[in-house]
Amino acid sequence: MRALALFATVSAIGVLAVVGTLSRKETPPPFAEPQTVAVPAGEVEWRPLGNFSFEGKARTPRLETVNVDGFEIMKHQVSRDQYAVCVVEGACAEVSARGGALPQTQVNWRDATDFADWYSEKTGDRWRLPSETEWQLAAAERYGDVAATPEARDPGRRMLESYQNGALLRGSASLSVRPAGAFGENSLGIADMGGNIWEWTDGCMENGQISRDGSVTVTDSYCGVRIAGGRHRAAIIDFVRDASVGGCAVGLPPDHLGFRLVREAPRVWPLF
Repeated sequence: MRALALFATVSAIGVLAVVGTLSRKETPPPFAEPQTVAVPAGEVEWRPLGNFSFEGKARTPRLETVNVDGFEIMKHQVSRDQYAVCVVEGACAEVSARGGALPQTQVNWRDATDFADWYSEKTGDRWRLPSETEWQLAAAERYGDVAATPEARDPGRRMLESYQNGALLRGSASLSVRPAGAFGENSLGIADMGGNIWEWTDGCMENGQISRDGSVTVTDSYCGVRIAGGRHRAAIIDFVRDASVGGCAVGLPPDHLGFRLVREAPRVWPLF
């Protein structure tokens, strides 16, 4: 009898969970579902961005090969119209760039995270900012060109090189915000990864110590500074909406700050 009662209880919980999930999705979505791209699992050459030392002297950690699981990411950056719905509903802060189909800019890390939480609640799916390594894998040619040397395709190396080539880097892109898709698609079909809008990730600035071989032995995340992916990596204070006028902790300041989201695989609820 106990076994039957337990079975009935577990079954009821499973059914209620399914019904709850379905009921959330019965609510009309706030806007047309964004196109997404499935990024297959892969490897990236990566090193943390921040301040590291060895025996009291500043050193740069060595590159590490990191395995990244496959994931689903928005094809385009979140638009102003999409963000505006969140503002109207009181879940997102008003920002100076408003209205229209252009990519949303003038947003800080907190704004992007608030939008992700709101959109998750509205749709019943789990949306979030990508990790640093996910963004790098999604960037494909930008940081993952197989013809390049490991140092050349690492975003940290590119960030350092950008100090010497800052004028050229800034001169190669229009400072105006352009329509979605204006910078083309990469080999995965993701649009505008190499444009003039840097994208917030969930990565944090790191501080720590490294060993003699260059590997990180101790690290301490400072998440008041977040990493933005773009033509080079940049570490930006999380409340900054326009890094071009200040607030860039590491790296050449981005022209614009925007974001796109990752959708996690839907949870499969047990029926019994």
